[in-house]
Amino acid sequence: MKGPKNLEAIIFQNLKTNDKMDNRREKLEKMGFVSHDGLKDKVYGSKGSELREQYEKDLKIELIGDFLKKLRKQEHLTQGQLAELMKIDKSYISKIENNLKETKFGTIRRYVEALKVNKMSLKLEFDNGNSEVLELI
Repeated sequence: MKGPKNLEAIIFQNLKTNDKMDNRREKLEKMGFVSHDGLKDKVYGSKGSELREQYEKDLKIELIGDFLKKLRKQEHLTQGQLAELMKIDKSYISKIENNLKETKFGTIRRYVEALKVNKMSLKLEFDNGNSEVLELI
């Protein structure tokens, strides 16, 4: 087994690693590199700004399409085959998966039911700290 064996040695090694990371980060910043969060701050404003909130919302919507596409591919179905199962046009499946259309929950439910998903829930988190799970299937 390689590496430190006692707690002090592990802590010391982590501190050295953190120092190296801080030095590297400083060098990159001097060269003009920006972290992902820093870039989002520059382009969309700081967290809580209207533009940043819209960006975050749009990103989450995009993740839904990517997730649905992944589910379809796991079942080895083409967009055309899934469209036949759902009795809709293939172009509609493409629009959902490529986030070209805002998708209603009913459509998402039909999509996953056609893929024979037997359980789907949605977790709602409220500003007051409460949360609730809604069973969709």
